[in-house]
Amino acid sequence: MYQTAKALKQYFSGFGLPAYSQDSVPEDVNLPYITYSLSEPEWNQKATMYAQVWDRSRSNVLILQTADQITADIGEGKIIPLEDGYLVIWPESPLVQLMTDGDYRSAYINLSINAYHTPGYTPPEEGD
Repeated sequence: MYQTAKALKQYFSGFGLPAYSQDSVPEDVNLPYITYSLSEPEWNQKATMYAQVWDRSRSNVLILQTADQITADIGEGKIIPLEDGYLVIWPESPLVQLMTDGDYRSAYINLSINAYHTPGYTPPEEGD
């Protein structure tokens, strides 16, 4: 599970905002940020996961632009290398839902994840 947690944190932190698993958001964190569910299915099985882009604003522009960046990057499926295999993330339907909670706004992104752990696996080099 540690490899999955590390890989998901690194992936979701790559969109210009801090990212945290949904159960580890610091109390003193400043908005905007991304949260994601930390899911690791059994080998070669599918699990549901999601990401949320959070902001406190009267505008939805930042959260929707970031949601668009994430969904465009995932496309029809995103492979994230692990030390002993890889994760595959792909979109689910409905893909993005806009949600509000008082002053907080979020774009809720529905995803699925598969985990493939294969001893001796070496991730391909970029461009292979």
